Amino acid sequence: MSAEMRAKISAALKGNQNSLGHKDTPEMKAKKRAAMMGNQHALGAVRTPEWRAKLSAATKGKVRSPKQVAHLKAIQVARIGTHHIAAARAKMSKAKKGPRHPCWLGGISREPYAWTFNAELKEEVRRRDGYKCQLCGVPQAECKKALPVHHIDYDKKNSDPVNLISLCRTCHSKTNANRKHWTAVFQALAIKRSIKELEGQ
Repeated sequence: MSAEMRAKISAALKGNQNSLGHKDTPEMKAKKRAAMMGNQHALGAVRTPEWRAKLSAATKGKVRSPKQVAHLKAIQVARIGTHHIAAARAKMSKAKKGPRHPCWLGGISREPYAWTFNAELKEEVRRRDGYKCQLCGVPQAECKKALPVHHIDYDKKNSDPVNLISLCRTCHSKTNANRKHWTAVFQALAIKRSIKELEGQ
């Protein structure tokens, strides 16, 4: 690099020249400063308070034209994928399930639970138990979520309704310790329930 080139680069880095090599006059510097502070538009037009108010209203959606609204809706639809017709969505949903899905691991997603331990079975057990905790008697309506369904013998593969009981979350957390005791308690309750059912018949 020649001495001239070095001086030119040095001057540009110090802000005395712009990228084209022209010297920045005080007017140009003031103009750049004003633009950076938001007082001027990129094209040099001064941003008046009225213009600022107009821009603010437009960004808040108050002055959007029908064309702008339609464009924004089109972008939104494209992002969430609702532009597909119902038949296409159903086809894509089926294609992603089971062995065709790239994350398929051979049907082990519900482990350690049995495949029969599903939402329908849990709801059936809750209905049978009157939507109440079988230990403390709190109704499901007082709980924030549906009552958990507990495996009496702690075998998560055993989805026989006789082996299942509805408990609230507090009582269900108690069953994590002293499993032999709780197994005996819940088995006694299951026997009582079975006797009542037989007597009712």
